[in-house]
Amino acid sequence: MSAAFPFLLARRQLRFRIGTALGALAGVTVAIVLMFTQVGFRNALYDSALQIPANLDGDVFVVSPYYASMTFTPPWFARTLLHEAEAVPGVRDARAMHLFTAQVRLPENGRHLSVTIVAFDPARPVLRLPEIEAALPALGLPRAALLDRLSRHDYRRVAEAIRHEGSAEVLLHAPTATLAPVIDLVGTFAMGPSFTIDGMIVTSDLNLYRLAGIPLDRVSVGVVRAEPGTDPVALARMIEERLAGRGRAFARADFLEHERAYYATRTPIGVIFNIGLGVGVIVGMVFVVQALHAMVSANVGEYAVLVALGYRPAFFAALVLLIAAAIVAGTFLPATLIALGVFNLAADATSLRLEMEPADVAAVFGLVLLMAALAAFVAVRRLGRVDPLSLFE
Repeated sequence: MSAAFPFLLARRQLRFRIGTALGALAGVTVAIVLMFTQVGFRNALYDSALQIPANLDGDVFVVSPYYASMTFTPPWFARTLLHEAEAVPGVRDARAMHLFTAQVRLPENGRHLSVTIVAFDPARPVLRLPEIEAALPALGLPRAALLDRLSRHDYRRVAEAIRHEGSAEVLLHAPTATLAPVIDLVGTFAMGPSFTIDGMIVTSDLNLYRLAGIPLDRVSVGVVRAEPGTDPVALARMIEERLAGRGRAFARADFLEHERAYYATRTPIGVIFNIGLGVGVIVGMVFVVQALHAMVSANVGEYAVLVALGYRPAFFAALVLLIAAAIVAGTFLPATLIALGVFNLAADATSLRLEMEPADVAAVFGLVLLMAALAAFVAVRRLGRVDPLSLFE
């Protein structure tokens, strides 16, 4: 038997029988689009969760013992712990960052929007974004703040007002205040919203105290910069030993992984995206099995002749696997193009970063090949239970 014969036979069967499996092919395409969508949305979730941590100018991060994530207002710890961290050999300095999740009200329509307020001492900045660094002198002014212009919903109109008029005002929602504190937005920067919060504002720690009454000695995250040549992992361990259970310390890479893992395993939406990816594989496998079953059923007579001529089960396994691979390969390109269109629509609607990286394409293609292999295995087992020679009786 020629090694090319299974390939030639698979190509001929696909050419003449493909019309009977168009519905299954459409189903495979939809399943691959679902897989791409789940991967893209999951990556957007992780990227949005890492927006703030990835832009912090630090090598080690100190947090409360009860810290879980930056998703919402983190539990605070005493500023004195940062002074203790600065006494650890290898620490250049330790800076305080305050995080506060709140709502703001737009004066023109009264609409409430969620916001993350990031605050720090302008003389000791913690974010390494050029636009924020250039605006540090302005942040020292009373009520002054910067708006993330990539924020969602009505924040976009506020960002446009800042661009055209130089500033805009929003009101901080404070149920216990007689008059809502006014935030004067004097500039913008670009970072991007999260899945859970509409926008972000950066201001000084003193302004946060003026606006929300949060004491300056309550720190959300300590941003520690190490001396050149210092191992961040070893430094984090020494800081944590120094704090003796009153705080936790993470090296930069470990902190980013901690934030990513929180969204992946401890939030419903992260779990749903991972489950959705598995569902896409199962749905695609079902449709590939359906297409293979249609072709096997249509060609069972030809298979009977081949069995009578002495072809072994390995030949039929290779034949079915080639047909399955051709089905998923033929649907992969259109599914990829459709997924790109879905990403563009979703990115415009949500302002989230939805992109298809080469590694994501390779990962989905690997899952698609696995899907084809599993479907071929199921189809071969089904074919093995059929006795084609009975057609000659």
